[in-house]
Amino acid sequence: MRFAHPAWLLLIPVLIGLIEGFRIVGNRRNRRRISQFSGDADRPWADPGVVSWRQRADRWLMLAVAVLLPLTLARPLAFRMDEQSELRGVPYMIALDLSRSMLATDVRPNRWFAATNALSRFLESSRADRVGLITFSGVAYLNAPLSFDTRAIQAMLRYASPYTVDMDGETAGSNLGSAIERAGRYFQTNDIQPRVVILVTDGEDSGDQLLEFTRRWARQGVKVCAVGVGTRGGSKVPRIQWGGMARNDSGQEVISRLNEANLKRITALTGGRYLPLGDQGDGFDILRKEFLAPLAESAAREDLKNYVEVYPVPLSLAIIALVSQTAIGARRHRRPRPLSPIRQPEPVTTTP
Repeated sequence: MRFAHPAWLLLIPVLIGLIEGFRIVGNRRNRRRISQFSGDADRPWADPGVVSWRQRADRWLMLAVAVLLPLTLARPLAFRMDEQSELRGVPYMIALDLSRSMLATDVRPNRWFAATNALSRFLESSRADRVGLITFSGVAYLNAPLSFDTRAIQAMLRYASPYTVDMDGETAGSNLGSAIERAGRYFQTNDIQPRVVILVTDGEDSGDQLLEFTRRWARQGVKVCAVGVGTRGGSKVPRIQWGGMARNDSGQEVISRLNEANLKRITALTGGRYLPLGDQGDGFDILRKEFLAPLAESAAREDLKNYVEVYPVPLSLAIIALVSQTAIGARRHRRPRPLSPIRQPEPVTTTP
C-alpha cells in the first residue's frame, strides 16, 4: 500500500485536534449556560437529557470521517500482483567466464558445458527478465545488450566457448574486474535500474583491480551475484591447441580450483548473493527465487503503473459514517427525565 498524495495524511491529526478541541470548548460553554440558567449544572433538573451512547457513537463517527476523508484525498494505491507483467522481471547482465580454466573436468563433462547447460535452462524459465550477456577471459566483451529475447542469448551460448578465445599465453586466466567494469559502464550509460550482474565463473582472477572495480560500482548501485562453477579440490586444465595439460612457467601442471572466498568477497561488498552451481544447476534456481524475484517485486512497487486505485474504500466508509451519524441523531434524541413529585402545601391552621 502506498499513497499518490501522502501530504493529505498530515490533515488527519489537525482535524482530530480541531474536533476534540471544539467538543471540549462546547461542553464547557454548555455547562456554563446551564449553570447560569438553573443555578447549578449538577442539579437534577439541569440535566439536558442526552443519550450517552448516542453521544459516544456520534463522536467516534465524526473522528472516523476526519480520518477517512484525508485518506481518500491521499489516493491510496494497492500493488497489483500480475505474473504476466513485464515489470515483474528485473534487468541483469550475465557475465560468463570463457577462460580455459572453465575446461577443467572436476565438474562433468567439464565446467563450461555444466555452466552453459544450466544457464540455458535458467534462461528458458525466464518470463519477463531483460537479459544481457558479457563474456570475459583476460578482457570483457559485451555480446548482447539487455533484451527480452532470451533465445538469442541461448544461441550465443552455443557458439561462444573457451576454444574461441584466450589463446595468448599458456596459463592466461580470467579477469573478473573487467567483467564488473564493463557491466557497470553499460548500466550507467543507459541509466538502468536496478543493476545486477551475475558472474558465472570458477572465481579465479588474474587481474589486479578486482576490489577497486567492485567497490567503485557498488557505490553506483551495482549488485554482483556469483554462481560458482567447479570444486574445491579442482582439476587439471587442458591445453587448447596442442593437447595435454597446461603447465605454468615452472613446468608444473596447472590445477584450477573453485575460489569461493573470492566470489563471496565480491558479492558481500555489493550486497549480492553467492551460490554454487550444484549438480543440477540448482544455484540458478535459488538465485532467481531468493534474490531476483524479491528484487523484481521491489522494483515494480516503485512504478505507479503497477498499482490500482483503492480510494473508493475509504470514501465509501466515510459516507457510511456520515449517514450513520445522521441516523443516530445524538442532538435530536433526549431521554425522558422523571420529574420531582409535586408536594401539596400543608394546610395552614389558625388559632382563634
